[in-house]
Amino acid sequence: MALGTVLLIAVAAQAGAGASAECDDGRIARVVIDNVSIFEETDPDRDRRFNWAYTTANALHFRTRASVIQRELLFEPGDCFDAIRIDESARLLREMTFLADAEIRAERRGDGDWDVIVETRDDWSTTLDLRIRFDQGLAFEGARLYEQNVLGTGHEVSVFYFERDVTRDYGLSLYTPQLTGTRWDLAAAVGRSRAGTFVRQELAYPFVGEIGRWAGRQAYIREDYFFDYVLADDPDLEASHLLVPMRDKAFDVALVRRIGSHGHSSLVGAGISYRAMDYPSEALLAPGGDYANRETADVGLVQSIEDQGEALEVVRLAMLLGHRNIWWVQRRGLDSMRGLQDIRLGAEVGFELARSLPAFARDDDLAATLSLYTGLESGQHLVIGRARADARRDLDAPRGVAEWKDLYGDAELIAYLFPSEASTHTIVLRASGLGGWSTRTPFQLTLGGERGVRAYDFERFPGGHRVVFTLEDRLYLGFPFRDVLDTGTTLLLDAGRIWAGDAPFGQDSGWRAAAGLGLRGAFPAGSRATFRLDVIWPIERATQLGDFRLRFSFGEPFGLLRPLADHGFLRSRPGAVAGRLGEFR
Repeated sequence: MALGTVLLIAVAAQAGAGASAECDDGRIARVVIDNVSIFEETDPDRDRRFNWAYTTANALHFRTRASVIQRELLFEPGDCFDAIRIDESARLLREMTFLADAEIRAERRGDGDWDVIVETRDDWSTTLDLRIRFDQGLAFEGARLYEQNVLGTGHEVSVFYFERDVTRDYGLSLYTPQLTGTRWDLAAAVGRSRAGTFVRQELAYPFVGEIGRWAGRQAYIREDYFFDYVLADDPDLEASHLLVPMRDKAFDVALVRRIGSHGHSSLVGAGISYRAMDYPSEALLAPGGDYANRETADVGLVQSIEDQGEALEVVRLAMLLGHRNIWWVQRRGLDSMRGLQDIRLGAEVGFELARSLPAFARDDDLAATLSLYTGLESGQHLVIGRARADARRDLDAPRGVAEWKDLYGDAELIAYLFPSEASTHTIVLRASGLGGWSTRTPFQLTLGGERGVRAYDFERFPGGHRVVFTLEDRLYLGFPFRDVLDTGTTLLLDAGRIWAGDAPFGQDSGWRAAAGLGLRGAFPAGSRATFRLDVIWPIERATQLGDFRLRFSFGEPFGLLRPLADHGFLRSRPGAVAGRLGEFR
Protein backbone atom coordinates (compact mmCIF):
# COMPACT_ATOMS: atom_id res chain seq x y z
CA MET A 1 0.00 0.00 0.00
CA ALA A 2 1.58 3.27 -1.12
CA LEU A 3 1.90 5.97 1.53
CA GLY A 4 -0.85 8.53 0.98
CA THR A 5 -1.39 10.71 4.00
CA VAL A 6 1.35 9.81 6.46
CA LEU A 7 1.25 10.75 10.12
CA LEU A 8 4.33 10.31 12.26
CA ILE A 9 2.79 9.46 15.60
CA ALA A 10 6.03 9.82 17.53
CA VAL A 11 9.75 9.37 17.30
CA ALA A 12 11.60 7.69 20.13
CA ALA A 13 13.84 10.08 22.02
CA GLN A 14 16.61 7.54 22.22
CA ALA A 15 16.94 5.02 19.42
CA GLY A 16 20.63 4.21 19.59
CA ALA A 17 22.45 1.01 20.25
CA GLY A 18 22.59 1.71 23.97
CA ALA A 19 18.80 1.86 24.21
CA SER A 20 18.38 -1.22 22.03
CA ALA A 21 20.66 -3.19 24.30
CA GLU A 22 17.86 -3.29 26.90
CA CYS A 23 15.63 -5.27 24.48
CA ASP A 24 16.40 -8.69 23.02
CA ASP A 25 15.26 -7.71 19.54
CA GLY A 26 15.61 -3.93 19.55
CA ARG A 27 13.08 -1.17 20.14
CA ILE A 28 10.36 0.43 18.11
CA ALA A 29 11.91 3.67 16.89
CA ARG A 30 8.83 5.13 15.21
CA VAL A 31 5.27 4.28 14.22
CA VAL A 32 3.90 5.47 10.89
CA ILE A 33 0.17 5.36 10.18
CA ASP A 34 -0.91 5.26 6.54
CA ASN A 35 -4.69 5.53 6.68
CA VAL A 36 -6.06 5.81 3.17
CA SER A 37 -9.67 6.43 2.19
CA ILE A 38 -11.91 3.96 0.36
CA PHE A 39 -9.85 4.08 -2.83
CA GLU A 40 -6.16 4.89 -3.07
CA GLU A 41 -6.21 7.16 -6.09
CA THR A 42 -2.41 7.14 -6.53
CA ASP A 43 -2.24 3.35 -6.92
CA PRO A 44 -0.67 2.79 -10.37
CA ASP A 45 -2.49 -0.54 -10.73
CA ARG A 46 -5.90 1.09 -10.60
CA ASP A 47 -8.03 1.17 -13.74
CA ARG A 48 -7.81 4.84 -14.75
CA ARG A 49 -11.20 4.67 -16.48
CA PHE A 50 -12.86 4.82 -13.07
CA ASN A 51 -10.96 7.76 -11.61
CA TRP A 52 -14.27 9.61 -11.39
CA ALA A 53 -15.72 6.82 -9.21
CA TYR A 54 -12.67 6.74 -6.91
CA THR A 55 -12.71 10.51 -6.50
CA THR A 56 -16.46 10.70 -5.91
CA ALA A 57 -16.50 7.91 -3.31
CA ASN A 58 -13.57 9.40 -1.42
CA ALA A 59 -15.12 12.88 -1.51
CA LEU A 60 -18.36 11.58 0.02
CA HIS A 61 -16.55 9.66 2.75
CA PHE A 62 -14.86 10.91 5.93
CA ARG A 63 -11.54 9.12 6.25
CA THR A 64 -10.85 7.40 9.57
CA ARG A 65 -8.79 9.62 11.81
CA ALA A 66 -5.27 8.48 12.60
CA SER A 67 -5.96 8.89 16.33
CA VAL A 68 -8.71 6.24 16.12
CA ILE A 69 -6.25 3.77 14.62
CA GLN A 70 -3.53 4.71 17.08
CA ARG A 71 -5.72 3.90 20.11
CA GLU A 72 -6.06 0.27 18.97
CA LEU A 73 -2.30 -0.31 18.83
CA LEU A 74 -0.68 -2.34 21.60
CA PHE A 75 2.68 -0.63 21.19
CA GLU A 76 4.23 2.81 20.89
CA PRO A 77 7.64 4.29 20.10
CA GLY A 78 10.21 3.33 22.71
CA ASP A 79 8.68 -0.08 23.45
CA CYS A 80 10.64 -3.27 22.96
CA PHE A 81 9.78 -4.89 19.64
CA ASP A 82 7.24 -7.69 20.18
CA ALA A 83 5.93 -9.58 17.14
CA ILE A 84 2.92 -10.84 19.11
CA ARG A 85 1.77 -7.31 19.91
CA ILE A 86 2.23 -6.35 16.26
CA ASP A 87 0.02 -9.24 15.09
CA GLU A 88 -2.60 -8.64 17.78
CA SER A 89 -2.81 -4.95 16.89
CA ALA A 90 -3.48 -5.80 13.24
CA ARG A 91 -6.21 -8.22 14.26
CA LEU A 92 -7.85 -5.62 16.52
CA LEU A 93 -7.90 -3.18 13.63
CA ARG A 94 -9.48 -5.75 11.31
CA GLU A 95 -12.30 -6.23 13.84
CA MET A 96 -13.40 -2.66 13.16
CA THR A 97 -16.26 -2.90 10.69
CA PHE A 98 -15.48 0.47 9.10
CA LEU A 99 -12.05 -0.74 7.91
CA ALA A 100 -11.92 -2.86 4.77
CA ASP A 101 -8.36 -3.98 5.45
CA ALA A 102 -5.54 -3.49 7.94
CA GLU A 103 -1.96 -4.70 7.89
CA ILE A 104 1.09 -3.90 9.98
CA ARG A 105 4.65 -4.45 8.81
CA ALA A 106 7.94 -3.85 10.57
CA GLU A 107 11.22 -2.78 8.94
CA ARG A 108 14.59 -3.21 10.62
CA ARG A 109 16.74 -0.07 10.78
CA GLY A 110 20.48 0.06 10.44
CA ASP A 111 20.89 0.59 14.19
CA GLY A 112 18.96 -2.58 15.06
CA ASP A 113 15.71 -0.87 15.96
CA TRP A 114 12.43 -0.97 14.03
CA ASP A 115 10.10 1.24 12.04
CA VAL A 116 6.52 -0.03 12.22
CA ILE A 117 4.14 0.93 9.39
CA VAL A 118 0.39 0.62 10.02
CA GLU A 119 -1.56 0.47 6.75
CA THR A 120 -5.37 0.68 6.75
CA ARG A 121 -8.02 1.18 4.10
CA ASP A 122 -11.51 2.40 4.89
CA ASP A 123 -14.70 0.57 4.02
CA TRP A 124 -17.80 2.35 2.76
CA SER A 125 -19.51 3.22 6.03
CA THR A 126 -22.92 4.68 5.07
CA THR A 127 -25.63 2.11 4.42
CA LEU A 128 -29.33 2.22 3.67
CA ASP A 129 -30.72 -1.20 4.55
CA LEU A 130 -34.06 -1.49 2.74
CA ARG A 131 -36.32 -4.40 3.65
CA ILE A 132 -38.61 -5.34 0.78
CA ARG A 133 -40.62 -8.55 0.58
CA PHE A 134 -41.50 -10.21 -2.72
CA ASP A 135 -43.13 -13.38 -1.35
CA GLN A 136 -46.72 -12.38 -2.14
CA GLY A 137 -46.31 -9.18 -4.10
CA LEU A 138 -44.09 -6.22 -3.39
CA ALA A 139 -44.26 -5.02 0.23
CA PHE A 140 -42.12 -2.49 2.12
CA GLU A 141 -41.00 -3.85 5.50
CA GLY A 142 -38.81 -1.02 6.73
CA ALA A 143 -35.41 0.54 6.48
CA ARG A 144 -32.33 1.29 8.52
CA LEU A 145 -29.96 4.14 7.74
CA TYR A 146 -26.69 3.91 9.57
CA GLU A 147 -23.26 5.49 9.50
CA GLN A 148 -20.53 3.30 11.00
CA ASN A 149 -17.78 5.92 11.04
CA VAL A 150 -19.25 9.33 11.89
CA LEU A 151 -16.80 12.04 10.74
CA GLY A 152 -14.03 9.44 10.79
CA THR A 153 -14.28 8.92 14.57
CA GLY A 154 -15.33 5.24 14.57
CA HIS A 155 -18.71 6.02 16.17
CA GLU A 156 -21.85 4.42 14.71
CA VAL A 157 -25.29 6.05 14.62
CA SER A 158 -28.43 4.60 13.05
CA VAL A 159 -32.13 5.32 12.71
CA PHE A 160 -34.50 2.50 11.86
CA TYR A 161 -38.11 1.58 11.17
CA PHE A 162 -39.15 -2.03 10.67
CA GLU A 163 -42.63 -3.45 10.27
CA ARG A 164 -43.30 -7.04 9.44
CA ASP A 165 -45.88 -9.23 11.11
CA VAL A 166 -45.75 -8.63 14.87
CA THR A 167 -42.63 -6.46 14.63
CA ARG A 168 -43.03 -2.71 14.37
CA ASP A 169 -39.93 -1.09 15.81
CA TYR A 170 -38.56 2.36 15.24
CA GLY A 171 -35.89 4.28 17.07
CA LEU A 172 -32.29 5.38 17.31
CA SER A 173 -29.12 3.49 18.21
CA LEU A 174 -25.48 4.36 18.72
CA TYR A 175 -22.25 2.47 19.26
CA THR A 176 -18.67 3.49 19.94
CA PRO A 177 -15.68 1.15 20.38
CA GLN A 178 -13.59 3.95 21.93
CA LEU A 179 -15.70 5.80 24.48
CA THR A 180 -14.08 9.20 25.20
CA GLY A 181 -10.84 7.97 23.65
CA THR A 182 -10.56 4.84 25.84
CA ARG A 183 -10.92 1.12 25.13
CA TRP A 184 -14.41 1.03 26.63
CA ASP A 185 -17.28 0.11 24.28
CA LEU A 186 -20.69 1.73 24.60
CA ALA A 187 -23.86 0.60 22.83
CA ALA A 188 -27.34 2.05 23.33
CA ALA A 189 -30.71 2.02 21.61
CA VAL A 190 -34.07 3.60 22.37
CA GLY A 191 -37.38 3.42 20.53
CA ARG A 192 -40.91 2.14 20.36
CA SER A 193 -42.32 -1.26 19.48
CA ARG A 194 -45.84 -2.39 18.68
CA ALA A 195 -46.27 -3.32 22.37
CA GLY A 196 -44.66 -0.26 24.01
CA THR A 197 -41.12 1.07 24.39
CA PHE A 198 -37.60 -0.32 24.62
CA VAL A 199 -34.28 0.85 26.05
CA ARG A 200 -31.02 -1.09 25.70
CA GLN A 201 -27.60 -0.10 26.99
CA GLU A 202 -24.26 -1.89 27.33
CA LEU A 203 -20.91 -0.66 28.63
CA ALA A 204 -18.06 -3.12 28.17
CA TYR A 205 -14.31 -3.31 28.48
CA PRO A 206 -13.46 -6.35 26.35
CA PHE A 207 -10.23 -8.29 26.50
CA VAL A 208 -7.61 -6.36 24.53
CA GLY A 209 -6.82 -9.09 22.03
CA GLU A 210 -4.82 -11.96 23.48
CA ILE A 211 -2.77 -9.49 25.53
CA GLY A 212 -5.45 -8.17 27.88
CA ARG A 213 -5.85 -9.64 31.34
CA TRP A 214 -9.15 -8.08 32.43
CA ALA A 215 -12.59 -7.65 30.93
CA GLY A 216 -15.78 -6.21 32.35
CA ARG A 217 -19.36 -5.56 31.32
CA GLN A 218 -22.49 -3.78 32.50
CA ALA A 219 -25.79 -4.01 30.64
CA TYR A 220 -29.39 -2.85 31.09
CA ILE A 221 -32.51 -3.75 29.10
CA ARG A 222 -36.11 -2.70 29.45
CA GLU A 223 -38.32 -3.89 26.63
CA ASP A 224 -42.02 -4.25 25.82
CA TYR A 225 -42.82 -6.68 23.03
CA PHE A 226 -45.27 -9.29 21.80
CA PHE A 227 -44.23 -12.92 21.77
CA ASP A 228 -45.73 -14.22 18.56
CA TYR A 229 -47.06 -17.80 18.46
CA VAL A 230 -47.93 -19.15 15.00
CA LEU A 231 -51.18 -21.07 15.50
CA ALA A 232 -51.19 -23.26 12.39
CA ASP A 233 -49.43 -23.83 9.11
CA ASP A 234 -51.42 -23.35 5.92
CA PRO A 235 -49.53 -22.28 2.78
CA ASP A 236 -52.75 -21.01 1.16
CA LEU A 237 -53.86 -18.78 4.05
CA GLU A 238 -52.36 -16.10 6.25
CA ALA A 239 -51.68 -17.84 9.55
CA SER A 240 -53.36 -16.56 12.68
CA HIS A 241 -51.09 -15.51 15.50
CA LEU A 242 -51.44 -15.51 19.27
CA LEU A 243 -49.71 -12.49 20.78
CA VAL A 244 -48.49 -12.56 24.36
CA PRO A 245 -47.64 -9.07 25.71
CA MET A 246 -44.33 -9.25 27.59
CA ARG A 247 -42.23 -6.87 29.62
CA ASP A 248 -38.60 -7.83 30.13
CA LYS A 249 -36.21 -6.00 32.46
CA ALA A 250 -32.62 -7.07 33.04
CA PHE A 251 -29.45 -5.66 34.56
CA ASP A 252 -26.06 -7.32 35.00
CA VAL A 253 -22.45 -6.57 35.91
CA ALA A 254 -19.55 -8.98 35.36
CA LEU A 255 -15.76 -9.00 35.72
CA VAL A 256 -13.45 -11.65 34.21
CA ARG A 257 -9.72 -12.29 34.75
CA ARG A 258 -7.51 -14.10 32.24
CA ILE A 259 -4.65 -16.24 33.56
CA GLY A 260 -1.97 -17.87 31.41
CA SER A 261 0.04 -17.20 28.28
CA HIS A 262 -0.85 -15.95 24.82
CA GLY A 263 -3.47 -18.28 23.35
CA HIS A 264 -3.26 -20.72 26.28
CA SER A 265 -5.24 -19.31 29.16
CA SER A 266 -7.89 -19.90 31.76
CA LEU A 267 -10.60 -17.46 32.72
CA VAL A 268 -12.24 -16.90 36.07
CA GLY A 269 -14.80 -14.27 36.91
CA ALA A 270 -17.95 -13.32 38.73
CA GLY A 271 -21.10 -11.38 38.00
CA ILE A 272 -24.43 -10.38 39.44
CA SER A 273 -27.66 -10.10 37.48
CA TYR A 274 -31.29 -9.13 37.91
CA ARG A 275 -34.13 -10.21 35.62
CA ALA A 276 -37.85 -9.61 35.80
CA MET A 277 -40.24 -10.86 33.13
CA ASP A 278 -44.01 -10.56 33.32
CA TYR A 279 -47.13 -10.32 31.19
CA PRO A 280 -48.75 -6.90 31.61
CA SER A 281 -52.03 -7.64 29.81
CA GLU A 282 -54.14 -10.40 28.27
CA ALA A 283 -53.10 -12.45 25.26
CA LEU A 284 -54.42 -11.20 21.93
CA LEU A 285 -55.35 -12.85 18.67
CA ALA A 286 -54.28 -11.52 15.25
CA PRO A 287 -56.61 -13.41 12.90
CA GLY A 288 -55.17 -13.98 9.47
CA GLY A 289 -52.03 -12.09 10.44
CA ASP A 290 -53.93 -8.80 10.83
CA TYR A 291 -51.91 -7.17 13.61
CA ALA A 292 -53.71 -3.82 13.31
CA ASN A 293 -57.04 -5.39 14.34
CA ARG A 294 -56.12 -7.47 17.35
CA GLU A 295 -58.79 -9.03 19.53
CA THR A 296 -58.86 -10.73 22.90
CA ALA A 297 -57.93 -14.40 22.62
CA ASP A 298 -60.49 -16.98 23.69
CA VAL A 299 -60.05 -19.09 26.79
CA GLY A 300 -59.12 -22.24 24.89
CA LEU A 301 -56.14 -20.59 23.18
CA VAL A 302 -54.92 -19.07 26.44
CA GLN A 303 -55.09 -22.44 28.17
CA SER A 304 -52.95 -24.00 25.44
CA ILE A 305 -50.01 -21.78 26.41
CA GLU A 306 -50.49 -21.71 30.20
CA ASP A 307 -47.48 -24.00 30.75
CA GLN A 308 -45.31 -21.26 29.21
CA GLY A 309 -46.74 -18.40 31.23
CA GLU A 310 -44.36 -18.36 34.19
CA ALA A 311 -43.32 -14.90 35.41
CA LEU A 312 -39.77 -14.39 36.66
CA GLU A 313 -38.12 -12.12 39.19
CA VAL A 314 -34.66 -13.24 40.20
CA VAL A 315 -31.33 -11.88 41.39
CA ARG A 316 -28.40 -14.21 40.71
CA LEU A 317 -24.74 -14.32 41.68
CA ALA A 318 -22.72 -16.02 38.93
CA MET A 319 -19.35 -17.76 38.76
CA LEU A 320 -17.62 -17.79 35.36
CA LEU A 321 -14.96 -20.33 34.38
CA GLY A 322 -13.29 -21.06 31.07
CA HIS A 323 -10.25 -22.40 29.30
CA ARG A 324 -8.90 -21.78 25.83
CA ASN A 325 -6.13 -23.16 23.68
CA ILE A 326 -6.35 -21.16 20.45
CA TRP A 327 -4.35 -19.53 17.69
CA TRP A 328 -5.29 -17.35 14.74
CA VAL A 329 -4.98 -17.70 10.97
CA GLN A 330 -6.02 -15.33 8.17
CA ARG A 331 -8.18 -16.39 5.23
CA ARG A 332 -9.91 -14.72 2.30
CA GLY A 333 -13.02 -15.88 0.48
CA LEU A 334 -15.00 -17.17 3.46
CA ASP A 335 -17.86 -14.81 4.37
CA SER A 336 -16.77 -12.24 1.81
CA MET A 337 -15.19 -12.53 -1.61
CA ARG A 338 -11.76 -10.96 -1.06
CA GLY A 339 -11.98 -9.51 2.44
CA LEU A 340 -9.49 -10.81 5.00
CA GLN A 341 -10.90 -12.64 8.04
CA ASP A 342 -9.15 -13.72 11.24
CA ILE A 343 -10.14 -17.27 12.18
CA ARG A 344 -9.74 -18.87 15.60
CA LEU A 345 -8.37 -22.40 15.57
CA GLY A 346 -8.06 -24.70 18.56
CA ALA A 347 -10.67 -25.09 21.28
CA GLU A 348 -12.52 -23.11 23.94
CA VAL A 349 -14.88 -24.07 26.73
CA GLY A 350 -16.79 -21.79 29.05
CA PHE A 351 -19.06 -22.51 32.01
CA GLU A 352 -21.31 -20.22 33.99
CA LEU A 353 -23.12 -21.23 37.18
CA ALA A 354 -25.51 -18.72 38.74
CA ARG A 355 -27.24 -19.10 42.12
CA SER A 356 -30.21 -16.92 42.98
CA LEU A 357 -30.31 -14.71 46.06
CA PRO A 358 -33.93 -15.22 47.24
CA ALA A 359 -33.57 -12.54 49.92
CA PHE A 360 -33.58 -9.91 47.15
CA ALA A 361 -36.22 -11.29 44.73
CA ARG A 362 -39.13 -13.71 44.55
CA ASP A 363 -37.64 -16.70 42.70
CA ASP A 364 -35.14 -19.23 43.97
CA ASP A 365 -33.26 -21.13 41.28
CA LEU A 366 -29.95 -22.30 39.87
CA ALA A 367 -28.98 -21.49 36.27
CA ALA A 368 -26.13 -22.92 34.20
CA THR A 369 -24.65 -22.21 30.75
CA LEU A 370 -22.05 -24.29 28.89
CA SER A 371 -20.47 -22.99 25.66
CA LEU A 372 -18.04 -24.79 23.33
CA TYR A 373 -15.99 -23.76 20.30
CA THR A 374 -13.52 -25.58 18.09
CA GLY A 375 -11.72 -24.68 14.88
CA LEU A 376 -9.72 -27.07 12.67
CA GLU A 377 -7.83 -26.67 9.41
CA SER A 378 -6.59 -29.11 6.80
CA GLY A 379 -4.61 -27.35 4.14
CA GLN A 380 -6.85 -24.50 3.02
CA HIS A 381 -10.01 -26.18 4.31
CA LEU A 382 -11.58 -25.02 7.59
CA VAL A 383 -14.09 -26.64 9.93
CA ILE A 384 -15.67 -24.62 12.76
CA GLY A 385 -17.95 -26.01 15.47
CA ARG A 386 -19.98 -24.00 17.99
CA ALA A 387 -22.46 -25.09 20.67
CA ARG A 388 -24.23 -23.77 23.74
CA ALA A 389 -26.56 -25.31 26.34
CA ASP A 390 -28.64 -23.59 29.04
CA ALA A 391 -30.63 -25.01 31.95
CA ARG A 392 -32.50 -23.73 35.00
CA ARG A 393 -33.36 -25.64 38.17
CA ASP A 394 -36.36 -24.33 40.08
CA LEU A 395 -35.58 -24.79 43.77
CA ASP A 396 -39.13 -23.78 44.70
CA ALA A 397 -40.81 -26.40 42.50
CA PRO A 398 -43.63 -28.25 44.29
CA ARG A 399 -43.13 -31.88 45.19
CA GLY A 400 -43.75 -34.11 42.19
CA VAL A 401 -43.04 -31.36 39.66
CA ALA A 402 -39.83 -31.52 37.62
CA GLU A 403 -37.25 -29.07 38.93
CA TRP A 404 -35.21 -28.75 35.73
CA LYS A 405 -36.85 -26.47 33.19
CA ASP A 406 -36.08 -23.98 30.41
CA LEU A 407 -33.56 -26.29 28.75
CA TYR A 408 -32.15 -24.78 25.54
CA GLY A 409 -29.51 -26.11 23.21
CA ASP A 410 -28.06 -25.11 19.85
CA ALA A 411 -25.12 -26.30 17.81
CA GLU A 412 -23.61 -25.48 14.44
CA LEU A 413 -20.91 -27.04 12.28
CA ILE A 414 -19.56 -25.04 9.32
CA ALA A 415 -17.01 -26.26 6.77
CA TYR A 416 -15.31 -24.05 4.17
CA LEU A 417 -13.87 -26.15 1.35
CA PHE A 418 -11.71 -24.95 -1.55
CA PRO A 419 -11.45 -27.19 -4.66
CA SER A 420 -7.89 -25.98 -5.31
CA GLU A 421 -5.51 -23.28 -4.21
CA ALA A 422 -6.25 -21.16 -7.28
CA SER A 423 -9.99 -21.83 -7.27
CA THR A 424 -12.46 -18.94 -7.12
CA HIS A 425 -15.09 -21.32 -5.65
CA THR A 426 -15.78 -21.65 -1.93
CA ILE A 427 -17.93 -24.64 -0.97
CA VAL A 428 -19.71 -23.98 2.33
CA LEU A 429 -21.38 -26.81 4.24
CA ARG A 430 -23.47 -26.12 7.34
CA ALA A 431 -25.34 -28.33 9.78
CA SER A 432 -27.31 -26.72 12.61
CA GLY A 433 -29.66 -27.93 15.28
CA LEU A 434 -31.52 -26.16 18.07
CA GLY A 435 -34.41 -26.71 20.42
CA GLY A 436 -36.07 -26.13 23.75
CA TRP A 437 -37.33 -28.61 26.33
CA SER A 438 -39.58 -28.17 29.39
CA THR A 439 -39.81 -24.45 28.70
CA ARG A 440 -41.82 -22.45 31.23
CA THR A 441 -41.54 -19.13 29.46
CA PRO A 442 -42.76 -18.47 25.87
CA PHE A 443 -40.96 -20.53 23.24
CA GLN A 444 -41.61 -21.57 19.64
CA LEU A 445 -39.43 -22.10 16.58
CA THR A 446 -40.29 -22.16 12.89
CA LEU A 447 -38.62 -23.92 9.98
CA GLY A 448 -38.77 -21.07 7.47
CA GLY A 449 -36.84 -17.82 7.38
CA GLU A 450 -33.31 -16.70 6.64
CA ARG A 451 -31.59 -19.19 8.96
CA GLY A 452 -33.91 -22.09 8.15
CA VAL A 453 -35.17 -23.51 4.85
CA ARG A 454 -35.13 -20.24 2.95
CA ALA A 455 -37.87 -20.93 0.39
CA TYR A 456 -40.47 -20.65 3.16
CA ASP A 457 -41.73 -17.64 5.10
CA PHE A 458 -40.60 -17.24 8.70
CA GLU A 459 -44.04 -18.26 10.00
CA ARG A 460 -44.12 -21.63 8.23
CA PHE A 461 -43.96 -24.90 10.19
CA PRO A 462 -43.96 -24.04 13.94
CA GLY A 463 -42.35 -26.48 16.37
CA GLY A 464 -39.90 -27.03 19.20
CA HIS A 465 -36.83 -28.79 17.70
CA ARG A 466 -35.18 -28.04 14.35
CA VAL A 467 -32.32 -29.24 12.16
CA VAL A 468 -31.16 -27.59 8.93
CA PHE A 469 -28.48 -28.66 6.46
CA THR A 470 -27.15 -26.19 3.89
CA LEU A 471 -24.82 -26.41 0.90
CA GLU A 472 -23.59 -23.30 -0.93
CA ASP A 473 -21.16 -22.85 -3.80
CA ARG A 474 -19.93 -19.24 -3.58
CA LEU A 475 -18.14 -18.16 -6.74
CA TYR A 476 -16.06 -15.00 -7.08
CA LEU A 477 -16.30 -13.62 -10.63
CA GLY A 478 -13.63 -10.90 -10.68
CA PHE A 479 -15.43 -8.85 -13.35
CA PRO A 480 -16.68 -6.56 -14.77
CA PHE A 481 -15.24 -3.80 -12.52
CA ARG A 482 -12.67 -5.59 -10.37
CA ASP A 483 -11.08 -2.38 -9.01
CA VAL A 484 -14.40 -0.84 -7.96
CA LEU A 485 -16.48 -3.69 -6.55
CA ASP A 486 -16.49 -7.44 -6.07
CA THR A 487 -19.14 -9.57 -7.73
CA GLY A 488 -20.01 -13.21 -7.40
CA THR A 489 -22.73 -15.82 -7.63
CA THR A 490 -24.18 -18.44 -5.31
CA LEU A 491 -25.82 -21.82 -5.84
CA LEU A 492 -27.60 -23.05 -2.71
CA LEU A 493 -29.46 -26.04 -1.36
CA ASP A 494 -31.31 -26.20 1.99
CA ALA A 495 -32.87 -29.21 3.72
CA GLY A 496 -34.45 -29.25 7.14
CA ARG A 497 -37.09 -30.57 9.48
CA ILE A 498 -38.92 -29.38 12.56
CA TRP A 499 -40.53 -31.51 15.27
CA ALA A 500 -43.36 -30.42 17.56
CA GLY A 501 -41.56 -31.10 20.83
CA ASP A 502 -43.47 -29.50 23.68
CA ALA A 503 -43.85 -26.13 21.92
CA PRO A 504 -47.46 -24.89 21.71
CA PHE A 505 -49.07 -25.44 18.29
CA GLY A 506 -46.03 -27.42 17.14
CA GLN A 507 -46.05 -29.94 14.31
CA ASP A 508 -43.82 -32.38 12.50
CA SER A 509 -43.05 -30.80 9.14
CA GLY A 510 -41.41 -33.81 7.56
CA TRP A 511 -38.28 -33.16 5.54
CA ARG A 512 -38.44 -29.97 3.49
CA ALA A 513 -35.93 -28.69 0.94
CA ALA A 514 -35.20 -25.67 -1.23
CA ALA A 515 -32.81 -24.75 -4.01
CA GLY A 516 -31.82 -21.46 -5.54
CA LEU A 517 -29.22 -19.15 -6.98
CA GLY A 518 -28.14 -15.63 -6.27
CA LEU A 519 -25.85 -12.69 -6.85
CA ARG A 520 -23.32 -11.39 -4.34
CA GLY A 521 -21.60 -8.04 -4.23
CA ALA A 522 -19.22 -6.01 -2.10
CA PHE A 523 -18.35 -2.33 -2.28
CA PRO A 524 -15.60 -1.25 -2.37
CA ALA A 525 -13.58 -4.10 -3.85
CA GLY A 526 -12.03 -6.13 -1.06
CA SER A 527 -14.69 -5.17 1.47
CA ARG A 528 -15.69 -7.70 4.11
CA ALA A 529 -19.32 -6.46 3.98
CA THR A 530 -21.34 -8.23 1.31
CA PHE A 531 -24.89 -7.99 0.03
CA ARG A 532 -26.91 -10.76 -1.58
CA LEU A 533 -29.93 -11.18 -3.82
CA ASP A 534 -31.20 -14.77 -3.87
CA VAL A 535 -34.01 -16.46 -5.81
CA ILE A 536 -35.14 -19.66 -4.05
CA TRP A 537 -37.74 -22.33 -4.87
CA PRO A 538 -39.19 -24.97 -2.55
CA ILE A 539 -38.52 -28.52 -3.72
CA GLU A 540 -42.04 -29.92 -3.75
CA ARG A 541 -44.03 -32.01 -6.20
CA ALA A 542 -46.33 -29.14 -7.19
CA THR A 543 -43.71 -26.38 -7.35
CA GLN A 544 -44.07 -24.01 -10.29
CA LEU A 545 -41.74 -21.40 -11.72
CA GLY A 546 -43.69 -18.58 -10.03
CA ASP A 547 -43.37 -20.11 -6.56
CA PHE A 548 -39.97 -18.53 -5.94
CA ARG A 549 -38.96 -16.37 -2.98
CA LEU A 550 -36.76 -13.34 -3.56
CA ARG A 551 -34.50 -12.51 -0.61
CA PHE A 552 -32.22 -9.50 -0.30
CA SER A 553 -29.81 -9.33 2.63
CA PHE A 554 -26.72 -7.55 3.90
CA GLY A 555 -24.05 -9.98 4.98
CA GLU A 556 -24.10 -13.74 4.62
CA PRO A 557 -27.13 -15.46 6.22
CA PHE A 558 -24.79 -17.78 8.10
CA GLY A 559 -21.07 -17.97 8.76
CA LEU A 560 -18.46 -16.95 11.29
CA LEU A 561 -19.56 -13.31 11.20
CA ARG A 562 -23.12 -14.21 12.29
CA PRO A 563 -24.32 -15.25 15.77
CA LEU A 564 -24.84 -18.93 16.46
CA ALA A 565 -28.67 -18.90 16.73
CA ASP A 566 -31.40 -17.01 14.88
CA HIS A 567 -33.84 -14.40 16.18
CA GLY A 568 -36.62 -16.91 16.79
CA PHE A 569 -34.41 -18.77 19.23
CA LEU A 570 -32.69 -15.78 20.82
CA ARG A 571 -36.01 -14.20 21.84
CA SER A 572 -36.57 -17.15 24.21
CA ARG A 573 -33.14 -18.28 25.37
CA PRO A 574 -31.84 -16.24 28.34
CA GLY A 575 -28.61 -14.31 27.90
CA ALA A 576 -25.54 -15.34 29.86
CA VAL A 577 -24.62 -12.99 32.72
CA ALA A 578 -21.24 -12.15 31.17
CA GLY A 579 -22.61 -11.85 27.63
CA ARG A 580 -19.85 -11.99 25.03
CA LEU A 581 -17.21 -12.00 27.78
CA GLY A 582 -18.36 -15.41 28.96
CA GLU A 583 -18.32 -16.61 25.34
CA PHE A 584 -14.84 -15.16 24.73
CA ARG A 585 -15.97 -12.77 21.99
